[in-house]
Amino acid sequence: MNDLRITSLKNDQVKDLVRLRQRRERDRLAVTIIEEPLVISRALAADYPMSAVYYCPEQISTDDQPILDQLLALCHGPEGITAVELAAPVMDKVAYREKSAGMLVVAPQNPTELENIYLGKNRNESALLVILESVEKPGNLGAALRVADGAGADGLIICGTGTDLYNPNVLRASRGSFFSVKTVQEESEVVVEHLRQHGVQLVATSPIADQHWDEVDFSVPVAIVLGTEHDGLSPELMAHCDQTVGIPMRGAGDSLNVSTSAAILLYEAVRQRRLPANHE
Repeated sequence: MNDLRITSLKNDQVKDLVRLRQRRERDRLAVTIIEEPLVISRALAADYPMSAVYYCPEQISTDDQPILDQLLALCHGPEGITAVELAAPVMDKVAYREKSAGMLVVAPQNPTELENIYLGKNRNESALLVILESVEKPGNLGAALRVADGAGADGLIICGTGTDLYNPNVLRASRGSFFSVKTVQEESEVVVEHLRQHGVQLVATSPIADQHWDEVDFSVPVAIVLGTEHDGLSPELMAHCDQTVGIPMRGAGDSLNVSTSAAILLYEAVRQRRLPANHE
C-alpha cells in the first residue's frame, strides 16, 4: 500500500492530532498517544493494539529505524493500521512532546478488567498488587507503574479521581511499563469487595501507623494501598485496610513521593518472598 503524506499544517488530520493533547478529546475517541521510541518498542513487544502511525523519515535516527520498520510492517499487513508520512514541520506541530523523535502512534484505550488481574489461584506465589487512590500527577503514576513492573507486581489498581491513566505522560514516565503491568481503573468499593472475596490483605501507609514497613508479612496475597502525598488515603478507603504501616521520616519532610513509597514496600515484599520458609 502507499502511505499518505501530509505537508500542510492546515490539514484536517493535523488539527485532529493536535486536539488529542486534550484529555476530553482522547476520552471522547477512546484513544491515547504513544511517543518515544523506547515506549513504542515496548508497546510493540506487548502486541498492544494500534490505530495509526505518523512518522517523519528525516527525524528518525539510525538506532530507531528498526522500530519504524516494525511499525510500517504492521501498517502494510492485515492489521489495517493507517500509516501517514509527515513533513518535519507537521511532525513538530502534532508531537505531544516538545521535541519529536519522528514517530507518533495513535492507539485505542484498552482497559483491563478487575477480574483479569492475577489474585493467587493459578501458581504457588501469592498475589502482589498496588492500589493508588487519587494520584494527581501523570509522572507519579508512570513512575509507580515502572516500580510495579520492576518488582514483578501482578497489577496496579487506580481508585478515585485524579490522573488520566491514558495520559501520554503516564506512558512516557512508565518507560513502557504501562504495557506490561495490568492496570485497572475502578471504584474503591468494588475493588475492596473483589479483593476481600479472594483473600487479599490490604496494607496502607500512614504517618500514624504503629508498625514499620518491614514488620508486616508481605508473603501473603497483599495489596499495597497508597494515597496522595498531600492528603494521603481517604478515611473511607483507610477504614477498609487490614493493616497500616509507616515509613520513618528522619528529615524535615513528612512524606515521600508515592512511587518512592511504592518502591520501598514492593521491594520489601520481594525480599520477604525470597527468604526461605520458616518450618518451625
